[in-house]
Amino acid sequence: MKGAVLLLSYPILYYNPPVAEAAQVSAPKISPKAVIGVDSMIIGDITIADDVFIGFKNLLRADSGYPYYVGPYTNIQDYVLMHVHPGREHVNVNGRKWGVYLEGENSVLHHAAVHGPLFVGRNTFIGQHANIYDSIIGRNCVIMHGATVTNGVKIPDNRFIAPGETVWQQEQADRLPPVPDQWKDLNRRIVDHYYRLGKSYLHHTPLALSYGAHRH
Repeated sequence: MKGAVLLLSYPILYYNPPVAEAAQVSAPKISPKAVIGVDSMIIGDITIADDVFIGFKNLLRADSGYPYYVGPYTNIQDYVLMHVHPGREHVNVNGRKWGVYLEGENSVLHHAAVHGPLFVGRNTFIGQHANIYDSIIGRNCVIMHGATVTNGVKIPDNRFIAPGETVWQQEQADRLPPVPDQWKDLNRRIVDHYYRLGKSYLHHTPLALSYGAHRH
């Protein structure tokens, strides 16, 4: 890129404005081991754990409900929306209420929406353009591209949701098949790739940043 001028817009990390549904004003809490790409926006009471990779042009907005947790080794790729329905019930994790809780080692692919109240268990894959809204997703699940999960359903561990499938009744969730053998290792490989990719962006380009806990 000899002679080129590189103009960067860095991630925006900011506290939420107070409203009745989210009256507590809080700033994001981000591990210094996390990596965040330019043009992403993280607002309000959101905890980002160790070794998370958040790519480019994502919006994590805890301004209508809170708090959110993004667990270790999770990758949130590009153009992902994270939000909570105002005034809705929270998910309960170890006695604490959360608006959105990603347990860790999760993959959330491009243009997916993960909308609370929501729990996503460890090692679960959420594909491109998936729409997850008001649900509890178990561990080791694979939710393929364009799927929709909503209406308070609970997805058991180790379940597979096919591309474009809609699951909105508990009877549907209970009938979901186990993850086929060909997809069982899908998420682990993506988590490993994005862990390494994030660190490489951090060390070799100006396109990603790491934040200490004191920087918001």
